[in-house]
Order: sequence, then structure tokens, then C-alpha cells
Amino acid sequence: MSTLLGLEEKDTNAVDRAATVNREELEAKMKSGGSWFYWIAGLSAINSAIYLFGGEVAFLAGLGFTLMADALVDAAIDSGLPSGVKAVAIIFNFILVAMFALFGYYANKRFAVAFIVGIVIYVLDALLLLLLGSFFSAAFHAFALFFIIRGFLACRKLNASQESVPFQTPPPPASA
Repeated sequence: MSTLLGLEEKDTNAVDRAATVNREELEAKMKSGGSWFYWIAGLSAINSAIYLFGGEVAFLAGLGFTLMADALVDAAIDSGLPSGVKAVAIIFNFILVAMFALFGYYANKRFAVAFIVGIVIYVLDALLLLLLGSFFSAAFHAFALFFIIRGFLACRKLNASQESVPFQTPPPPASA
């Protein structure tokens, strides 16, 4: 009837559907960004295992800090320190891997601080790789940072939208 008069009714269901789709899209971006921390942790753990068993290869997405610790320990062993010093590098690597796994866990739980701290450390790691001349690894870090930052921005939007929704009390229980 109102369309015959030239008036259009607002479809509130369409607005709700659009808000739900946008929220789901933001959730997906946030989870994707947070999951990069798991990949970084996992590939760094594999790099550490390769180092422990004497391998010479490393994944591009792994942490430069762990690679540098491995190289410093190798140099120390070559200069006469006992090979047991390798345990220091493995413990350091484990701590960094655990940190990045925790960043992933808390980022996926919508803690923006986890994104921020993880981004800062990964940027520093990328700068270290640039200084060491590992340009492919630094470029991969930039690629991963793009998605992590996108996840952080989605996390901020989700957290802001949650804060703007007033607290609603649940309806009273139905009496029998």
C-alpha cells in the first residue's frame, strides 16, 4: 500500500541481515589475522627443530630472532664453547614460539593488545631480517603483517561495536 503512495517502508530485516553479514566478515578477518600468529609460531618451531638436528634450511615466515639466536650460538660453539650451549638457543626459541602462539590465542579471543604487541615484535623481527640482508624473509613478513594488521582493525571494529550496544536485560522467565 505504501509503495503505491510513493512511500517506501524500511526493511528492518534487511538492515539486521546486513549487520550480521558485516559482523561475520569482521570476525573472519580477525580470526584470519590472529591465525597468522599460529603459523609464525609453528614454522618457527619447525625451524628450531631443523636447527636442533643440524639442518641448514629455514622457513621464510619463521622468526628472525630465533635464526639469529641459532647463529650466535653456532658461532659461540665454533669459538670453543661446549655444544650444550645449543640448549640456550632452543629455550630462547621455545619462549618466542610460545609467545606467538599466545598472541594467536588471545588475538582470536578479541584482545587487541595481543595484536598490537605481536605486530610490534614482528615488525622488529622484519627490520632485523632487513639488516641481515634476508630480503625474501622480510618481504614475507610484510605480507603476513598486512593480514595481521587487517585482523587487528577488524578486532577494533568488533570491540567498538560491542561497546556501543547498550546492555539489555534478558526477558523475564515465562510463568507456567
